[in-house]
Amino acid sequence: MQTFAFTGPRKLTPKQEAEARHVLWSLSSPAVWLFGDAEGLDALARDLAPIGVLFEAKSKRVWELQARSKRMVEAIAYAGGTLHAFPNKPCPTGLTLQSWQGSGTWGTIVYAHSKGVPVELHWLCFPEQVPWLEQKQLALF
Repeated sequence: MQTFAFTGPRKLTPKQEAEARHVLWSLSSPAVWLFGDAEGLDALARDLAPIGVLFEAKSKRVWELQARSKRMVEAIAYAGGTLHAFPNKPCPTGLTLQSWQGSGTWGTIVYAHSKGVPVELHWLCFPEQVPWLEQKQLALF
């Protein structure tokens, strides 16, 4: 059975919601879906999940939201699944693995990439090049 994790914005326009819903419906079933407890894309994934695993934040503090997303990414890495990401803006300048400043969605993407998790981008805005995501990681051994 396939395993997918999802990340995206907390607020979706009606057009973005329709686009995301179309992608989510197109994913093969049966599958296990991993998602957070936020509004927006997380809520949409929760509503449509054939089999779902909810990752909850202990509070709305930024570091707790990051911890929730990291737990989800670690679970998808362990399962050998794919992260489906729905960015609604370009990757913020200065975003790093340590500082997710400006976007939890992009922070989750960069963390998943660092863990070797395949990432599928489903743009909810005009697509941009993300060179660091397109580069293959080198094996250490």
